Amino acid sequence: MRLEPRILMQLSGVLHLRDGKFFASCFGHRVPDDLLAAVTVHGAATNKATAGFASPSRSQASMPVEIEHWDDEPPADGDWDTVLRTQLCVDTSGSIEWFSPSTEEPGGPGDVVEFPVARGWYEVEAAARHAGDGADTWRIRMWSSDEYGPDLKEIGEIALLAR
Repeated sequence: MRLEPRILMQLSGVLHLRDGKFFASCFGHRVPDDLLAAVTVHGAATNKATAGFASPSRSQASMPVEIEHWDDEPPADGDWDTVLRTQLCVDTSGSIEWFSPSTEEPGGPGDVVEFPVARGWYEVEAAARHAGDGADTWRIRMWSSDEYGPDLKEIGEIALLAR
């Protein structure tokens, strides 16, 4: 008998967006230029140490978000206007920070939403319902992935470059 997947932890927050992009990392708030470009082109991208997403609503300044950690791949539920998916490795801190990077402000990324998770490799899905006029709501779901087992040495090297 297979049990249905369930939510292990859930958190609500607000991300303050810059250029419609938001990221998750446990290695700080610096986002390499090539990852920023990949997120712009593809909507979602990762360099393993940082996962990024681009909202189609570039004018939205504050984005309500629900973050969910599941014990297995969650079931599909409802209609979402945008669904983006990538991977993320949590190597050291035991938590990830969701943020929108700042290239212009010396104060850093602005508000950060911290989400505790165990060390490991995760699938990350970001889904949005578009309300128009920059009033989108997002749901982020994460679950462990054995398919993409982490190369921790490589992740450590990427993390050093991100600092």
